[in-house]
Amino acid sequence: MRYKKSEDMPTQVFTPLVKSQPKISIKFKFTIAVIISLIIIMGLGVWNLSIIQAKAFEQEARTRSELVLNFGQASRNYVIKQLAPAVEKHTKEMIFEAKSNAFATRSIFEIFNEQLPEYIYKQPALNPMNSANKADDLEKEIIAYFQKNQNRNQNKILPEKTGYKKNQNTELFYVAQPITMETSCLQCHGRPEDAPQAIRDKYGTTNGFNWTVGDIISALMIYVPTKDLRANQASMIQAVLFTFIGITIVLITLIYLLFDKLVAKRIYQVSQAMNQAALNPGVTVRINDKGRDELGRMAKIFNIMADSLDDAYANLEHKVAARTAELEKTLQELQITQTQLIQNEKMSSLGQLVAGIAHEINNPLSFISGNINHAEMYSKDLLRLIELFRQTYPQPDSPVQEYIQKIELDFVAEDLPKLLSSMKIGSERINQIVLNLRNFSRLDQAEMKSVNLHEGIESTLVILQHRLKANSDHPEIVVIKEYTNLPLVECNPGQLNQVFMNLLSNAIDALVSHWENHIIKDGTEANFTPQILIKTEMANSESVKIYVSDNGSGIPEKVSSQIFNPFFTTKPIGKGTGLGLSISYKIIVERHQGSISCESELGKGTTFCIQIPVRQA
Repeated sequence: MRYKKSEDMPTQVFTPLVKSQPKISIKFKFTIAVIISLIIIMGLGVWNLSIIQAKAFEQEARTRSELVLNFGQASRNYVIKQLAPAVEKHTKEMIFEAKSNAFATRSIFEIFNEQLPEYIYKQPALNPMNSANKADDLEKEIIAYFQKNQNRNQNKILPEKTGYKKNQNTELFYVAQPITMETSCLQCHGRPEDAPQAIRDKYGTTNGFNWTVGDIISALMIYVPTKDLRANQASMIQAVLFTFIGITIVLITLIYLLFDKLVAKRIYQVSQAMNQAALNPGVTVRINDKGRDELGRMAKIFNIMADSLDDAYANLEHKVAARTAELEKTLQELQITQTQLIQNEKMSSLGQLVAGIAHEINNPLSFISGNINHAEMYSKDLLRLIELFRQTYPQPDSPVQEYIQKIELDFVAEDLPKLLSSMKIGSERINQIVLNLRNFSRLDQAEMKSVNLHEGIESTLVILQHRLKANSDHPEIVVIKEYTNLPLVECNPGQLNQVFMNLLSNAIDALVSHWENHIIKDGTEANFTPQILIKTEMANSESVKIYVSDNGSGIPEKVSSQIFNPFFTTKPIGKGTGLGLSISYKIIVERHQGSISCESELGKGTTFCIQIPVRQA
């Protein structure tokens, strides 16, 4: 129950209990006995744990070594049984990388050591061809051990040998397996005169020859570090020791408190709980008192009050969690919006730049296109005048005749109209490019208007023309256009141009990546022409469709379901933000009430389909 005023609250004054000075009480003796017992149990537990840890330590080291050793043995067997015979079918020349199992396996583990340099792989021998494989003292003992056991255990598989070795103050665990001379090895390790010339030239004819099939001539050894295992072992023992100490302290404390006066303890719990509830209203406290007396009833009433506070606090936590989730969602949306605003600002700046360039080009172009027609007309009049003059005076004076021959008047009369015509065609082409640049520069226009979608596509292709041309990285990318007569579409032209830019840029990136990662490596350059297909059609009387397809590598199914998610990208770091398709999705779906989808087939290519209404609602 709650009290409106502090004067209404019941008060109780607690006086401290006066304890007599004990001599050696039973409580003290019992506590000492428990402490001794717990120390003995803890010692036995730590001793047993150390034994278990030692076994686990060796097992883990063995597992590591055998894993790497089996990999080395598999590499060696692959070279002997598959790679060397396969190469032998094509050439009799000694290729160390393919026919020497020791050379190939050592090369594989050199690459392996780039990731795990502390792991050591060796194939030591008593009389190796390569001096780098010569066995040290320990390895000689191991090979001798295998040879000795081979004589004792005829026709039986020799067990592997394990142990520890000190290497520059570092402990290493090793696992060794015997290597038996096989018939396939006689080509290189039989008689010196039978060995390939490349081997004799590389290693000489002294060492590594006259081996016999079935003899143990070497060992396959793996050394793995044990420093981390030792550290884990010590850490585990230390953690258990501290746990035992903590449990001992807790048990001693509990046992000691059991001997205290039950009434004093219960009153102390109630008073402390009330004190915490008064000082920290947000903290819920429980009193574990099942007594049926006054103190028990007080504890029950207090627990009921605490339950009410706990429910209120839980409700508050739920509201805070819901609010936190809402804030996190809002923060993510703000991050996406911020990035999109930055992207829009970049595209707007690009549009302003393109508009400025188009304007600057248009000024001198106006002079050229405006005067070229007059120049053509004047040139025709002058040529006609010259022709009339030549008809009237067929035999001009000698200086005039010489100058006519010098300037090749007939050629000039024939070439000048062609020259003016080509200049006129060039000015019209420049004028068309300027028009495309002006169409693309509408990126910063926010209002809806009816536009020709083909003009937006063409202006985007003009901006990306430099990426479509052939260069050192890829051949020319062919753009195939299959346009249908479309009505003017009500849309935001700048935003649609941004979508076209994203889709066409992604298609170009996909084709370049396909060319670099597949076509060049497979050697099929002559059979592949990178293409982008742009197709438009009427979906129905009220909407249009635009397709952008490429014949690149395609997109995996597990990736295609995420391509429209914000910040998702498959491009390397620094080459993509993961927002291009997400922004395009928002522009098409949310701002134009349309749809955008992706269909892809691995090895065939990808097609994006945009569908938007002709008129916005």
